[in-house]
Amino acid sequence: MIALAVAAFFASFGRPQAIGPIQFSVSAIVQLAAIPLTGAVGAALVSVVPSLTERNEAVKKIFNVAQRVLLVLAGSLAYSAVGGVGLRPALVDIDLVALALTMVVATAGAALMNTALLAGVLQRDSGGSLDFIIRNVTLRVVSSYATSFVAAYILVVLWSPARLGWISALFFLPSIVVIQWSLRQLAGEWAVRRDVLAPFVTALDTRRPGAGESSRLAAGAASAIAAAVGLRPSFVDKVVMAARLRDVGLLALEDKPPAIIRRDHAVASASVLGEVSFLDGSLTYIAGHHERVDGQGRPDGLVGAQIPLGSRVLAVADAWSDAVTDGCSAEEAVRLCEDRVGTHLDEVCVNALRRAHGRGQLPAVGR
Repeated sequence: MIALAVAAFFASFGRPQAIGPIQFSVSAIVQLAAIPLTGAVGAALVSVVPSLTERNEAVKKIFNVAQRVLLVLAGSLAYSAVGGVGLRPALVDIDLVALALTMVVATAGAALMNTALLAGVLQRDSGGSLDFIIRNVTLRVVSSYATSFVAAYILVVLWSPARLGWISALFFLPSIVVIQWSLRQLAGEWAVRRDVLAPFVTALDTRRPGAGESSRLAAGAASAIAAAVGLRPSFVDKVVMAARLRDVGLLALEDKPPAIIRRDHAVASASVLGEVSFLDGSLTYIAGHHERVDGQGRPDGLVGAQIPLGSRVLAVADAWSDAVTDGCSAEEAVRLCEDRVGTHLDEVCVNALRRAHGRGQLPAVGR
């Protein structure tokens, strides 16, 4: 247990890495591995170790400790319920398939507890639909725990059946560090992609001064709204990218009459960016962000939920950013959006905008 506690201590210095559905938390791996190696009490003690390196205020620290302990205890209970046994060091007579199955159940128990806790906190904080939040949280938790299970199982096999004991951590953890480093490089590539697209916004701002500021405001609002309605991080990123680029189609309609510009610029933006392969999801949101929930929008006259959620989020961010760019205060812009609920804008997304405004999560105007 001491060796696992030491591993958990050093693992806590690296933040979990996440790229889209791929997530990696060394602390979670050590905690799951501790269940068969140290039992419920030992695993609970190991799970507390990361709190030693946290610099959060006392309340957050207590919450994090309680959450980790509950996860591990839920996993341990599930592990014992299906016949999982404690593994002594150098215990070689082990059915590896049975071990894998019992660890899957333990992982599922911890994941269910994590889903319940996260969904409860998000629902209490946002006031959103619990069913909607659970579905989105479950997708994030399952992907994270699936990755952690595989790594934890390998660590356990090396530790006990392979008779490496605590030395297995020395073989294993450097590999995890390399994986984290690789994910960090991928995160850097995503940042480069965003930078590659910046000239579109710069060109539009040159033709239409203020477009760059509108892009910044819309992206910030879209991020806050998308997170508040429970979208996964990968979808939040797509909505934010769509918000930044939603008006670049104006470059292709520069000499057209105003009525045509208003009617066609969303589709034109998607067409201008259509050759950029990594923008697939964002292009869909851009093309649909002038649809209206009452079916009177463009280009297809979609109604309510027929409009992609990312487009509905973007429509609210677009309306809010246009209003503040035209001189409204942030509060006035939120009220303007609320006046359009049921006709132009989606109620859930506008409520998310109101909550984000109340928490100070919307971008400041004129920075």
